[in-house]
Amino acid sequence: MGLGDKVAQENQTRFVNKDGSFNVHRKGVLNRGSFSPYHAVLNASWWRFNWGILGYYLLANIIFTFFYFISGKNAFPDIANFDAGHRLGQLFFYSVQVITTLGTSPLHPANTMADAVLGIEAMVGLLGFALAASLLFARFSNPPAKILFSQKAIIAPYDNITGLMVRIINNRSNELIDVSTAMTLTLVDSAGKRIFKQLPLERDQVLTFPLSWTIVHPIDSVSPLFGKTEQDLRNSKAELVVNVTAVDRDLSKTLYVRSSYSGNEIVAGVKFVNLIERDSVGTVVVDPQRVGEIEKA
Repeated sequence: MGLGDKVAQENQTRFVNKDGSFNVHRKGVLNRGSFSPYHAVLNASWWRFNWGILGYYLLANIIFTFFYFISGKNAFPDIANFDAGHRLGQLFFYSVQVITTLGTSPLHPANTMADAVLGIEAMVGLLGFALAASLLFARFSNPPAKILFSQKAIIAPYDNITGLMVRIINNRSNELIDVSTAMTLTLVDSAGKRIFKQLPLERDQVLTFPLSWTIVHPIDSVSPLFGKTEQDLRNSKAELVVNVTAVDRDLSKTLYVRSSYSGNEIVAGVKFVNLIERDSVGTVVVDPQRVGEIEKA
């Protein structure tokens, strides 16, 4: 898994979070040369992105309003006789019109400092909105994968034995092709050493992915899970990591997603409910929100 033997043996927490991110924190990520604003913007959620753009927009206008204000009362003759609060309000909305290049305000600067602030703000507005538009386009043109994983990994009846199963489904309307997967199981053995096992799968690749896919590791006599109970998995601090690779046919882009299941998220004696339904004309219908539903086996 790329974590190294020393980290693997000493780690006391899960290696991979449920959202697929590694449970590793980099020190000094905000240092110059280490932090990537572009990657931060691409990986941010939409609400954080929108609030971030709004915050920078308000902050820029507040800063320029302050500089217009300290330019002096006579910097804008039309509001020279206004009280401080009213002047600040007028200057803020003047700044809004300058930074957005609307320019409909009757106000105009009347001294050198205000003219200089106006020139700087016009440049900041042009560059800022061009940058914001570019970031918005980058986010729309680079949509993240939306493959849903079942909330639990299960041990269910399979081909006269049992199998370790995880179900996934594509929660977007795009078509995924050449989908492949791998399961890695980590356990602490009787000697107290953490071991990693790549689990052989019933099928590790599908050419297309129009429905859900139940990924199955057969628990036969050579499986590291053979004879183990749910309590055994908890006691051995088990963690199952599932990696999925797919190609977005529309974007010709390779997608990588992962998730993990700790020992207490692996349940035995159950099975996944059937997701396949049919409408009135016989068309197959699947409900992605039911991907994790289970029932007694």
